[in-house]
Amino acid sequence: MNVIKPAALRPGHTIGIVAPASNIKADLLDEGRRELESLGFKTYYRPDITTSYRYFSGTRKRRLGEFLEMLENPDVHAIFCARGGYGSGQLIPDIDGAVIRRNAKIINGSSDITLLLNWVERAGVVAFHGPMVATAIRQGTEGYDRALLLDLLQGKQAVKFPTGSTKVLRRGRAEGRLIGGCLSVVVATLGTRNDIDTQDSILILEDQDEKPYRIDRMITHLKQAGKFEGVRGVVFGEMLNCMQHPDQGYTLEDVLLDLLGDYSFPILYGFPTGHTSRPNVMVPFGVRARLDLTSNTPRFELLEPAVV
Repeated sequence: MNVIKPAALRPGHTIGIVAPASNIKADLLDEGRRELESLGFKTYYRPDITTSYRYFSGTRKRRLGEFLEMLENPDVHAIFCARGGYGSGQLIPDIDGAVIRRNAKIINGSSDITLLLNWVERAGVVAFHGPMVATAIRQGTEGYDRALLLDLLQGKQAVKFPTGSTKVLRRGRAEGRLIGGCLSVVVATLGTRNDIDTQDSILILEDQDEKPYRIDRMITHLKQAGKFEGVRGVVFGEMLNCMQHPDQGYTLEDVLLDLLGDYSFPILYGFPTGHTSRPNVMVPFGVRARLDLTSNTPRFELLEPAVV
């Protein structure tokens, strides 16, 4: 299946905001809305987006209806998730891949939204792992890489990702299609019909607040499921607060290198996407990229535009 690239965003286009997972605060949503509108876009969200039901942003019926409405509405040019948390995976059984392909548009989120993004990519449409409206976007340029987001979504050129604060764990060069997301959520796809496809990929894995033994368990799970067999390169996120304690006597980098010692692909560590303390970088899943870790300056760049 050839991947479908969504249409580029243009000034005046409408971004539909959805909350498919945990509940959100109206004031944080409003701050994010104002930031998007300052970029020249219109925004639209349903009045019930701030609904709460248990730990969700409303019932499954509400969240599913909201997502499908935004997906099938021709006046909505992109869908940005308000936040992650938990719950987006519940919607997947009733989001048909054919509907995603017929209504291909920019769909953006991270954290728990990894499940939706993986489903969109598996349906054959580019999906966008990036900053969310009520979290990073509301913080402006301190929260997300505004220039890169606009270049990625508005332009038709391939972009170069910032690597200034990253660390090369293993040298090498690789090309492949981008896929991945939040590690704990990626593992949750295993054994389901939206099981992540890592063949011929540069795999992006990020998370936060997971102790090293839990990271070990999840990477081991992916290994034993065969998910590193077709991987061309791996890019780890910042992995915020992923430690046992400050005096543990080893680093997470040590753990990862041990776990992935059976493979030869290049590994980059500390890339600011998903859960990060630095401006959040949007990454398009399903688009081919190059990872070149052969020199003192890491290069991570797209080989093609993400939109048309």
